[in-house]
Amino acid sequence: MQRISMLVLLLILVGCGVATPAPSSPATTSVSGEATNLPPDSTKTSLPVIMTGDPNTHPRLWLTQADLPRLRAWASDSNPMYRDGLKLVAEEAKITMDAGDVPTRDCGSTEYEEFPTEMYAELFAFMSLIDPNEAARADYAQRARTLLMYIINIAAEGPAENDDYLCPETQSTGYPPFRSPRFFTEDSNRARWHGEAFPLVVDWIYPVLSASDKAAIRGVFLRWSDEIVQRAYHHPEPVGVINDPSLITDTNQVRWSGNNYFVAHMRNLGMMALAFDANDDANNQLRDYLNNATGAWLYIFDHLTRTDSKGGLLPEGFEYSPQTASYAIQFLLALQTAGKDTCGPHCKLTENPFWDDFVTSYLHSLSSNPTEDPNHGLVYQPAWYGDAQSYHLVDFINAFGSLGIYDQRTGNAARLAKVRWIETVTPPGGADGLIERVGNPNDFRDAIIYFMLFDPTAAVATDPRPSLPLDFYAEGMHKIFSRTSWADDTGWFNFSLSWNFIDHQQADGNHFEWFRNGEWLTKARTGYADIAEGIASSEFRNLIALENDQPDRDPSDWRIDLWQRGSQWNLVPTGDPTLVAHSLDSRFTYALGDATNLYNSENEATTDISHASRSIVWLKPDTIVTYDRGTSQTANRFKRWWLQLPTPAIINGNRATMTTAGGQSLNITSLLPAGATLTAVNLADQQSENTAASDDPMKVRLRIDAPGNPQDVRFLQVLQAANSGVTPANVSLIQASSGNYAGAQIGSQVVLFPINVDQAFATIEYSTANPANLQLITGLQPNTGYTVQRNGNNISISQGGSQMSDSGGVLVIE
Repeated sequence: MQRISMLVLLLILVGCGVATPAPSSPATTSVSGEATNLPPDSTKTSLPVIMTGDPNTHPRLWLTQADLPRLRAWASDSNPMYRDGLKLVAEEAKITMDAGDVPTRDCGSTEYEEFPTEMYAELFAFMSLIDPNEAARADYAQRARTLLMYIINIAAEGPAENDDYLCPETQSTGYPPFRSPRFFTEDSNRARWHGEAFPLVVDWIYPVLSASDKAAIRGVFLRWSDEIVQRAYHHPEPVGVINDPSLITDTNQVRWSGNNYFVAHMRNLGMMALAFDANDDANNQLRDYLNNATGAWLYIFDHLTRTDSKGGLLPEGFEYSPQTASYAIQFLLALQTAGKDTCGPHCKLTENPFWDDFVTSYLHSLSSNPTEDPNHGLVYQPAWYGDAQSYHLVDFINAFGSLGIYDQRTGNAARLAKVRWIETVTPPGGADGLIERVGNPNDFRDAIIYFMLFDPTAAVATDPRPSLPLDFYAEGMHKIFSRTSWADDTGWFNFSLSWNFIDHQQADGNHFEWFRNGEWLTKARTGYADIAEGIASSEFRNLIALENDQPDRDPSDWRIDLWQRGSQWNLVPTGDPTLVAHSLDSRFTYALGDATNLYNSENEATTDISHASRSIVWLKPDTIVTYDRGTSQTANRFKRWWLQLPTPAIINGNRATMTTAGGQSLNITSLLPAGATLTAVNLADQQSENTAASDDPMKVRLRIDAPGNPQDVRFLQVLQAANSGVTPANVSLIQASSGNYAGAQIGSQVVLFPINVDQAFATIEYSTANPANLQLITGLQPNTGYTVQRNGNNISISQGGSQMSDSGGVLVIE
């Protein structure tokens, strides 16, 4: 493979009329207040204008000719987003290119590169459209062309057969630059991180490209498109079938469409097809790939967002879902600007309620207020799910920014205002760090999208959260978010019971988390396992662990690790869990989840667990009661209850107490099983420690073991939170003298649960230790009448009567 030397590169740059400015250091501006991205005299409200794309003109991807006057007006030194952000990024990028670092220091691999050539080309191509100076625009266009054609001319040689090329930059051996057989397909990280750059650059500098340039680009795009369709990660099958219900009959195929690689390939495939004009694409050979991108890839993904991801949450969690969402929105935006969103409801973002829920679920997934982090400044605490390399909220600019740009174009002023507030306030660093985020982006695309999102004449967006309900249920992933308010001292409770069949999910069926007065009392311990073992197991969630049959696997296999921990199964469970019932009430939040299928794996022939379910009630604001049922077919197998904690618990009989750094106490009383052993587990195995997120506040655990490894067990735990110096209410066990019920009294509150969830209702009779002013009887038929009789502290409940249970089957007695 021939590489362009530094001398040849410089000659190309000179020949293209590229100036070489004197080196300069970029300035970063730290500002304060939510309005810092706006000029001081900005008072008017932005009124988005509905615009449609023209497929016969350029640019037509993410922006159109009609947008250019407005964006060039924003590219002014009176706009700090441009002056101290995008402009500085572009000037530094020119210096990097003129120094020869780009493209010569790009190894052209499928993984991380410090100087990805196409990322620089995308920035220069954008500046060629919006820089207010005509000469500067021409210079940027030639820079973008030089870098684009550098890659294209090499890639045009086709995939390399040998991977023995030594990259001078990294001294690593691999395929020659840009010629890996999987450079733009399979699980190439480069294709998902920067794949949009290629079609964007082509579209944004289309008039600058010669006929021979376009022919070379088209040849490469055709090969890449075919590789995506035939070999991309979990690509739609059968290949070639479009807009057909047969594509969504396989539930696993639908769920894998929520994978970040899948959606990135969808974006790349569709945008390459959109970039070319008909007269430059003989027989519409490249442009016809758009039908595959929309009719297969987007068709399946859209179905996922209306079913198993309904409610705004994608399956791979906070590590990858922000990327997945951004790739989808960027493709939908490209369809809109190109006037190609007429291929059905799945091609219009405005037709899918998922994207409104995407905004709402994000807001519900964050703590009410930020806290100070030594590494990231002000940060909101996320209700994390899925794999985590680091426990801190990432900037969703690529997703929310792209969504906001779409909303600018389609007139959705309400959602646009929410997005602008989100991207001003919630990323690490908050409003004070807004301009710095633009001027020091992780990817140049970030700066481009920030610039396009923030109209410098728009009014300051206000906090949208006070208008939201305090409870939110994401139906597809079965996640419940519940809080007492949006204030600093809020109580916040989360519950999860998601299906678990694709990458980056963790064993969290029936898991709960609790945040209070600005601190996590308990949450999952996050991390990133090699596959699904260790830190991704149920042992590091707030769950029961149940010993099952041993899989027939090598001792080092990840499935052996999950078995040893009594974990639910990642990737290979027998089936989905069931959220049997839930109630969202101003006084309590309740859920009943059956996770039996998650503890068994027919794939691994481990099917000994005959039942595993949890009933849980959050008595707002300071008490959680859990009732867990675990049954195995084989006797003498361990059954444990796990709770993750930020500081070690002190054990005293059946009670454990943990005190947070802020002085709050969490008191855990174990009522069932009788004689259970409580253990403070303050160390984890080295494998788990190596894969745990180092900045996670959860460091230790509480373990409760059922004595004698019974075949059938009930765990009943009461968790009480209190401020420093406050003594929690007394706790006592209640066991019905008649009927299938047990529970707890906490002060003047009572919660009862069915002992066996499949047993038909019979009259319940029980006594409370003290008078009770609130009693919750769970597990009943929803919206059904009952009769309640009292004789002092003795209560009898029978079916039929005027007192109604709620939609979740909870009877409230006050």
